[in-house]
Amino acid sequence: MLYKTGDVERIFGIPAETVRFLEKKGLVKPIRDKRNGYRYFNSVDLNKLVAYKFYRSFEFSLDESIEILNLLSHVESVGQIEHHMDVIARKIAHYQALLERLKELKHSFEQVEGMLGQFRIEDSPDLLLYYNQLNERFVMDKLQREVTLEWLSQMPLIQLALYIPREMVPGGDAVYFGYAVRTKYREVVERVSRLPLTRRIPPKKSVFTVIKAYDGEHLIELLQPALAFMAERNLVLDGDVIGWIIHENEDARGLVRYFEVWLPVAQG
Repeated sequence: MLYKTGDVERIFGIPAETVRFLEKKGLVKPIRDKRNGYRYFNSVDLNKLVAYKFYRSFEFSLDESIEILNLLSHVESVGQIEHHMDVIARKIAHYQALLERLKELKHSFEQVEGMLGQFRIEDSPDLLLYYNQLNERFVMDKLQREVTLEWLSQMPLIQLALYIPREMVPGGDAVYFGYAVRTKYREVVERVSRLPLTRRIPPKKSVFTVIKAYDGEHLIELLQPALAFMAERNLVLDGDVIGWIIHENEDARGLVRYFEVWLPVAQG
């Protein structure tokens, strides 16, 4: 039995223009009636269209799907399928990493209410860090521009980080900003660890807190409550302060930013 293009659309829901396009690509080869110009498809053509939808549902490309159906033997198709399995596996790993980052982001947002002005002892995150901003000034030399672009290409697995050298606490004024990535995101770490100006920050026993900073307030001054908490427990600063921005918004007082911060400590 033969079927017209409209029949194919009614049976399978494949638009007529898609059928004509796939004909031009060589997937199907209908019989053309020279008298009226109609195209007629047989059951083999219809099944091939369904098979095309089958492979496309695996996210094979248009050309890959047609290649499997029209050009490759069953033996040759194994290689194509194996290649696509690798593609899908990489996508799964990528989306698993995205899901993990979203969980971290959600946790950071949830920390704001519970940890604002509060303190606890915990290990700081294991991360790689790169900074390209000192206070309000971005570093604009050629090398840092190149490194910055490479780091930014790794979003969203990186975080907007802050770094305060130990010697700047409590009386200094230098706060560095840049980007950080947790070392568990190995694919990103493999790329950025080779870049100049990137440093490893290993985990260390720290005082963790959340800081709320309005525009114009200096972050180092806002560390004073954490330093007082440390002094009460005979703890001293034992390394550089790290952290990252959680969120920024405006309230009745103005622009406000929230930061997660870790202050490395040792017994005094």
